[in-house]
Amino acid sequence: MKRENFSSAFLSATIFRTVAALSLAMFLSGILASAATYSTIFRFSGVNGLQSRFGMVADSQGNFYGVTSSGGSNACLPKGCGVVFELSPTTGGGWTEKVIYAFKGAPSDTAFPTTDLIFDAHGNLFGGTNSPSGAGAIFELTPSSGSAWTEKLIFNFSAVYFSPTGQLAFDSKGNLYGTVIGGPTFENYGGVYEISPQSNGTWQANLIHGFTNTNGDGYQPLGGVVVDGVGNVYGTTYRGGANNWGIVYELTPNSGTFTEKILHTFTNSTDGSYPNVPLMIDGSGNLYGTTTGGGPVDNPYGLVYELSPSGSTWTQTVLYNFAPYPAASGGSNVVFDSRGNLYGTTQAGGTQCNGPGCGTVFRLTPQTSGPWKSTTLHTFASAGDGSLPVAGVVLDSAGNIYGITEFGGDRDGKGTIFEIQP
Repeated sequence: MKRENFSSAFLSATIFRTVAALSLAMFLSGILASAATYSTIFRFSGVNGLQSRFGMVADSQGNFYGVTSSGGSNACLPKGCGVVFELSPTTGGGWTEKVIYAFKGAPSDTAFPTTDLIFDAHGNLFGGTNSPSGAGAIFELTPSSGSAWTEKLIFNFSAVYFSPTGQLAFDSKGNLYGTVIGGPTFENYGGVYEISPQSNGTWQANLIHGFTNTNGDGYQPLGGVVVDGVGNVYGTTYRGGANNWGIVYELTPNSGTFTEKILHTFTNSTDGSYPNVPLMIDGSGNLYGTTTGGGPVDNPYGLVYELSPSGSTWTQTVLYNFAPYPAASGGSNVVFDSRGNLYGTTQAGGTQCNGPGCGTVFRLTPQTSGPWKSTTLHTFASAGDGSLPVAGVVLDSAGNIYGITEFGGDRDGKGTIFEIQP
């Protein structure tokens, strides 16, 4: 059965701040205007996974797949080694979760997923881990007879690199790209790798860029990568650049090597700072992302931006500025629906919970001019609901929205999966 990756989601961080009061009336009006129906469709319990920070992918049958950072039946640590799960709709309108692989840890396996999942063109799932020894790996899960899946480690980073991060991406030739943090060969600044399938069934890995934190280059590529139709690789670094607030970069293939071009250097001003989530690319080659910092002087809580190419230059447009509690701050990656609206989550904000809030799900609607209109579709409330939706969301063909919270769901707070019908 061929599966399609509708969206990806990834590893992220947020900076909680002590904030002043904001206009609660405007925030609540956004909630009331949304008229969205929210439901928690699954609560993690530990054996079936625990505390996911990563987005889900969907197949053509409406099943969702994801990973948890810990949990499962194998005890690398008291909380388990992590799992890959499948969430399937039932005929009665409910959902069934199934662990399709529980990581075992060393010495026979790897553990602790650290990237989003991605499907290849043949319906196989790929992802990255960081084993108990601190050395990462890339795994492949292949569907076999019945409902079983078979795992294979296609590359082990132990000899050269450390932990893979963020979002993975395939090019049209079946090469897999991603980012790593750490690694003794490039001064622990991180890098971008390519893993290529070989005719004998193995995979060959190459470092296509090692970040240097010199001459405007960045470091700490937390968000992973996206690839366009001609094989250019795009991503962000959380730190580095001329101002040490992060960059957006492009890697262009050229006769077996890749050339880096810095598309934008963040200044921690109105253009944002500290980008740490995956980019999204549209059909016209525009890039979209979020930052966890920067924005207006009186509102430096991150923003949503677009980068558009024009010849050899790229222009940034700020689509929306996040606001402090009780609104929302620090966004996930964003995805489009069929009408051109953008969706994502914030890891803080909302009117529930103490301090900076439990987080929100938002929609951005383009306007004829100026910033996009923001609508809060859900405010998380922790107990019985969920909190800290670190990853972004995925949409089904009907426009329903699905995502994961890292905490909340029950008194032990192991995390949830939610659905929003807008």
